[in-house]
Amino acid sequence: MTTRSSGSVFAALAQEQADLALRSLAQRRNRHGAIHATRKAIRRLRSLLALCRHSLEPEVSVVDRKLKRLASGLSRLRNAHVVVVTASRLARGDDRDIWLDVASRLEARRDALLADALSRDPDFARRRAQLGAIAAAVAALPWQRLTNKCLRHGMKRSARRAAKAARTERRKPGPVNRHRWRRRLRRLRMQKQMIQAAGRAAPSLMRYGHASVGALGELSDRLGRIQDLHMLRSSLTSLDKSLPLAQLRRHVRAKANLGAL
Repeated sequence: MTTRSSGSVFAALAQEQADLALRSLAQRRNRHGAIHATRKAIRRLRSLLALCRHSLEPEVSVVDRKLKRLASGLSRLRNAHVVVVTASRLARGDDRDIWLDVASRLEARRDALLADALSRDPDFARRRAQLGAIAAAVAALPWQRLTNKCLRHGMKRSARRAAKAARTERRKPGPVNRHRWRRRLRRLRMQKQMIQAAGRAAPSLMRYGHASVGALGELSDRLGRIQDLHMLRSSLTSLDKSLPLAQLRRHVRAKANLGAL
């Protein structure tokens, strides 16, 4: 395999994610789902760029910073939707009605945040223009410099970072270290998926990493559910004090300690 073929394969994968982010943000129906899809595409693109970073510096760092800034600007809207979904999932058994009430109040707050964001950036036109410029910058990256050695280096680095985050979380358990571990696991999983998507273009890379894609996905999803519960617990403080907030917070904390919904 030649360097050029490696570059062209990963350039196409990167462009695919950039275009997906742009299309998702342009959707007018189900805005909350569209924001989620946009952020996922950005995460996959950033994971791919990190995998290729060794060959694409310094240009790639400029693109990555812009992607990170754009995704961060959507995080409040995404988090507001996550707590609605999480509260709705807790609406069962004897506590069903109260959690439906909580979900309804959080939904009103979520929709107000979205309306405010759209009033400041109608149809997300400014953000879409930024994504368009980023997509052009991704296409202009020096993909011809990409080598299999760089890709192997990127996979090894991600595996080491995920393992280090796991050790840190075991030594000092807590939301911050757990969230860092989750993010690094998620990046490693996405990178392995990108390697698989490359198909025959990078067969020697399939063995890199410390776990299968499936195992990585299951673990990062479980950590994600815990993170969602922590966000919901924090969001309860903003609700009407007539609700039994202390009881609700204890309930959410118990669920988070179990590690699943």
